Amino acid sequence: MKDSNSSNYSYLMKLKDSIIDPLGKNITEDLHWLQLKKKWGLSKFPVVIGGEGPPLLCLHGFDSSFLEFRRIYPLLKNKFKLIIPDLLGFGFSPRISSLNYNPENIIINLTDIIHLLKITQKISIIGASMGGSVAFSLTGKIRDDIDKMILLSPAGLFEKPKKIPRPFNQLGASFLGLPIVRKNLCRQAFSSPDQSVGAAEQQIASIHLGCKGWRNSLASFAKSGGFGRTYENLQNIEIKTICGENDRILGIDELNKFQKINNLNLVKLKNCGHLPHLDLPQLTEKIIKDFLLN
Repeated sequence: MKDSNSSNYSYLMKLKDSIIDPLGKNITEDLHWLQLKKKWGLSKFPVVIGGEGPPLLCLHGFDSSFLEFRRIYPLLKNKFKLIIPDLLGFGFSPRISSLNYNPENIIINLTDIIHLLKITQKISIIGASMGGSVAFSLTGKIRDDIDKMILLSPAGLFEKPKKIPRPFNQLGASFLGLPIVRKNLCRQAFSSPDQSVGAAEQQIASIHLGCKGWRNSLASFAKSGGFGRTYENLQNIEIKTICGENDRILGIDELNKFQKINNLNLVKLKNCGHLPHLDLPQLTEKIIKDFLLN
């Protein structure tokens, strides 16, 4: 079972000191590489673990990495034990050539990480964008282990998965790797990109593209259809949803759907885009602490 673990590990370690954003550089200091069961071969998976308190699992969005939580990580670290994995097939995770990168395997990989850490308390979850759908799907597997859930601009809750066949999945992944596309997507995620997006943000949005196997794992995920209609997995879990009023990725129609569902407990933030934990980290941190600790 071949994988790209050693090269992705080496790649990140080589680039770590060149990360422009000091918070991005700081979060890598708490990065651990965890070896899982036989299903995953000899691969080791990157997981940030730090802080003291009740366990809080943070799940990043589509084509992102643990670095997405760099601004909110130091704010939450004094109240929670934070666990921030790179989702299977994303970020700096190893790419195993024989593996399908689909929602089922992503959830299995997450549950294996949780079991390896031998967490004895109930876990709260933060799911950002696609990570919100991952969180819903995870509740179907480990419902009894979950306390509360925070959704940050969750994506994929209502629409059915859309499978993208070959060769369009490979073409789409290649398109997403173009520098101008990365730059535009990064800008679109923020409320005020002219003020908020510079070289540091653009670097972190694209830094994992140099990982061996990035395009193929993304294409495999697209072929699977990804996460969809995950709201159907809703369990009896207390939820708080935080969205930006200026979210140009989800759009107004999706935000209106959230508003009509009482269980989602929506809070909309002014002057905020698709990434509340990056656009308004202090305010987002306060809402998270108030909800999880009360």
